[in-house]
Amino acid sequence: MSLPDFHASDPYTLGIELEMQIVNPPGFDLSQDSSALIAEIGETGSAGEVKHDITESMLEIATGVCHDIHQASSQFSALRQTVLKAASNQHLQICGGGTHPFQKWQRQEVCDNERYLRTLEQFGYLIQQATVFGQHVHVGCPNGDDAIYLLHGLSRFVPHLIALSAASPYLQGADSKFSSSRLNVFSAFPDMGPMPWVANWQEFKGLFRRLTYTSLIDSIKDLHWDIRPSPHFGTVEVRVMDTPLTLAHAVNIAGLIQAISSWLLETRPFKPTPQDYLLYKFNRFQACRYGLAGVLTDVHTGEHSTISDDIQRLLEKVAPWADTLQASSAIDDLARRVQQGYSEADRMREFIADGGSLITLVEKHCEIWAA
Repeated sequence: MSLPDFHASDPYTLGIELEMQIVNPPGFDLSQDSSALIAEIGETGSAGEVKHDITESMLEIATGVCHDIHQASSQFSALRQTVLKAASNQHLQICGGGTHPFQKWQRQEVCDNERYLRTLEQFGYLIQQATVFGQHVHVGCPNGDDAIYLLHGLSRFVPHLIALSAASPYLQGADSKFSSSRLNVFSAFPDMGPMPWVANWQEFKGLFRRLTYTSLIDSIKDLHWDIRPSPHFGTVEVRVMDTPLTLAHAVNIAGLIQAISSWLLETRPFKPTPQDYLLYKFNRFQACRYGLAGVLTDVHTGEHSTISDDIQRLLEKVAPWADTLQASSAIDDLARRVQQGYSEADRMREFIADGGSLITLVEKHCEIWAA
């Protein structure tokens, strides 16, 4: 299959996707009822969409093309009300979080979808284990070369985005000791982590052509890199975040990505090189394991800093671009979280340490998402 031409988009427009958990009270384990829920929802009657994901316990909600975070927030609010009403009719509940704390992968049913069933045949149990929940953010780009530059620029901030969204400390009934255990689940797949190095869109087309020689790639959707270009949408898609517990936090993270993108493309502060990626997986691991307390190592200088400190510097740097994009409220909220050491993963552990159970933790997450 040939790669489609890069569809020019208005710069910095947003599209946000959230993979939500469908749970079955009173036990609050994952349900296998996304098909019934989607049938109940029918047409949303508003901007955005509700659709299947890999397994029947997952529900994806997505905005349409948005110009700013306020438009995205409005669309998500309408979608949430639609989903909550349908879930209530089906005696189900919905929540965020990057992993369900105690579900068993063996019980997960893959959706009756040609693409998902094909990947099940290819990857076996790994597909059922991929019942984890993430946030994806698309940012509009005018052309393919800008998309490749933006991808490389955003890759420098993958640890920051992981730490800000980390919400998956519990996995398969145990404390994983990670702030974000979700990304570890994908480590066995052959296409996880950073995209192989290319310098421009022409080189990316050659990379994609070579990948299609394998039996695993039919389209760009079959490549699950941390950040990937999406030529059919005319976007760069950031895929490393856990699904936050609230819509507000999800929208604010998208606002930060939008502001970083504007700063990168308008000022071109970096000249990307393959060397930039030498410590990529080490810094990514620090974010997954320790969240905001993780330690970054600068690949060029060898200097160390905490992810928390580096995020604060980043927020100050991109604040003027956020202001232009009507995203200052997002920067302000994220700055408060970082200054307070706020982490959704830490709050989950505090809840358990105070006597809560994993079942009541999920129940609380449902209440938070519906609030």
